[in-house]
Amino acid sequence: MDLDGTLLDISERSVYAQYEALRHLGYDVSLTDVKQHYRVGIGLLGIIKALDITMTETELEDYIRACFTSFNDRTNVKNFTKLLSGVAEVLNSLTQHYQLILVTSRNSLSLVEEELEWFKLKHFFSLIVTREVAAKFYEVEEIPILPFQEQRTQLYGCVLELTQLNPREILCVGDSIDELEPAKRLHMITIGVLTGRGTKEELEKTADYVVHDL
Repeated sequence: MDLDGTLLDISERSVYAQYEALRHLGYDVSLTDVKQHYRVGIGLLGIIKALDITMTETELEDYIRACFTSFNDRTNVKNFTKLLSGVAEVLNSLTQHYQLILVTSRNSLSLVEEELEWFKLKHFFSLIVTREVAAKFYEVEEIPILPFQEQRTQLYGCVLELTQLNPREILCVGDSIDELEPAKRLHMITIGVLTGRGTKEELEKTADYVVHDL
C-alpha cells in the first residue's frame, strides 16, 4: 500500500515544499504562484514547467533534493498534512484479513515511522519498505528516486524477496500509474485510488480496479 495520496492528503505540503525549494534556489516566486499552478498529478517537474522555469541537470537535482528536505521537515508534516477520511477505520478492517505492507518512495525509514506514529497508523503495518530499506536489502548505497518506475520496481522486488509471497497474492494499492504499472508488470493485482496524483482515465488504463478513495 502506498502512503502519499493514498493514506495522506499531502497536497498543501507538496505546494509548500516546492515553493521553499524554488526560493532556496533563488527563484523569485510566491506561494500563490505555486498554488495557482498546482493540481493533482502535476508533480515536481510539472510545476517548474508551468512556471516557465528552465533548470540545468544539476539545478534539477538540487531542486528535487530541496523539495524532499522541506517535505520531510517536522513542522511542515504537522502543519500541512492531513489524514484522508476513513483511512484508520479501513486499515483496521483490512488487518482482520490481510497482512498490510507500506511501500513509499520516501527515503528515511525513521522519518516515515515517526509520521505514521503521529497519525496513529504505524501499528497497522507488518512491514514498511522505503528507499533506504531497499538499498540496505540490495546492499547498495542508494536507490535513486528517478527514474520513478524503476525505483518502484526495486521497492516491490524488495517486498517480494522479504515476504516470499506470490505476486498474485498481493493487492497493490496506489494513487498513480507510476506506482501501479511496475506492480502490474510484476503480476500483482492493482487497485487505483482517486485521492492522489492519478486521474480516473489514467488509472482505468492501468489498474485492475479503480475506487474513489480508500
